[in-house]
Amino acid sequence: MPATFTLSVITPAEVKFEGTADIVVAPGAAGDIAALANHAPMLTTLRIGVLRANVEGSRRIEYAVKSGFMQILPDKVLVLTDVALTANEIDVEKTRAELSEAQEASTAKRGSDDKAERDAIAWANAKLETAHRPVH
Repeated sequence: MPATFTLSVITPAEVKFEGTADIVVAPGAAGDIAALANHAPMLTTLRIGVLRANVEGSRRIEYAVKSGFMQILPDKVLVLTDVALTANEIDVEKTRAELSEAQEASTAKRGSDDKAERDAIAWANAKLETAHRPVH
């Protein structure tokens, strides 16, 4: 059995998960980052994306996260994020409509000051990936 650590996923509204994990993979600002037990201490910012972890033996959890921070310690990983959605919390049809609207808005701006649109596209894609529903 692999070594484990305590994983906490916390939003301003609630503790989404608290338990043991053997690996967590998060969307770090500079690229995806994985943490195992006994990882060197570090702090990183998170970008919009999907947080994945193998927890409590063999169960896998996934959250669409909307930026935040992740603190890694040898025996604990703490994820603080504004939003963390599970597949059951995602309205797939609404998210597809949001994605389409954001893509149209981004196209209209033609790359000029389109950060909000790019973030909206990334957020919709993260939610669809978490819901395991590919974009049509």
